[in-house]
Amino acid sequence: MNGSAFTPQSPISIKYWEMLKNLSDTVKMELIAMLSNSVVYKGKAEKTELTEEERKRELLSLAGCWADDPEDAALMEDAIKDGRKNEFMREINLDD
Repeated sequence: MNGSAFTPQSPISIKYWEMLKNLSDTVKMELIAMLSNSVVYKGKAEKTELTEEERKRELLSLAGCWADDPEDAALMEDAIKDGRKNEFMREINLDD
């Protein structure tokens, strides 16, 4: 399926497009993934310095937050382990 985005492009994006438009589809897809990840995971990279009081308040706000969760602790632990395994496998596949 071919399509065009009918949005105005900035001079900066046009400059990069001129450099990248003749790359292979594989390289373009790699660049798309890299750019997407840089936007999606931006929050993880940004760190803000909290005061000691703010840190305590943030930590205490989590106390008992799952107290009314109907999910069994063992199921929750399994889900966390599975998520870690899937994340690890995804990183391995991206590096290939």
